[in-house]
Amino acid sequence: MVALIALVGAACNGDDDGVTPASSSTAPSSSAVSPSSSSTDTTAPSPSTNPGELVVQLFFLDEDAFNLGRQPYVRPVERTVGVEGSEAAALDLLFDGPTTDESAGGLRFVASEATGVAEFRIEERTAHVQLAGGCSSGGSTFTVADQIVATLVQFTSVDTVKIYDTAGETGSPDGPGDSIPFCLEP
Repeated sequence: MVALIALVGAACNGDDDGVTPASSSTAPSSSAVSPSSSSTDTTAPSPSTNPGELVVQLFFLDEDAFNLGRQPYVRPVERTVGVEGSEAAALDLLFDGPTTDESAGGLRFVASEATGVAEFRIEERTAHVQLAGGCSSGGSTFTVADQIVATLVQFTSVDTVKIYDTAGETGSPDGPGDSIPFCLEP
């Protein structure tokens, strides 16, 4: 249990812990949660009270659930984005991290050394996310990919997520299902 807490602590908070707010996103992981195949409760974005906006969910690490080994390890929070480019906007907000109140409630953004998203596109219902900054799991089974995948699969435009490291590499670029780069493996 102490080792698990240390891994989460190393991956979550502090000055050089990999939690770096950024202006973009990332993608999937074969680690702790693969939302497209887990019990993570996702719902499709819903219209906002303002025309041209959607209410979307961002998924952050739930420290209590992770420390207890109780999946899902992510918990959703709602944000409002414009309808146009809503997937990319959700990734940007994800990298902004949880609010102060959400952090006080045990939510954390695990950046895995990424500072944002260098490139993002959706082709044939597959989201392709290239990380900016860095890329390292730090040995943890939970990475930025878990949060990215959970956030993106809520959109009807996305069935699978391919996450790429800063050099543009991922584990299974042409294979079925989600894919993460080697740097996000535990």
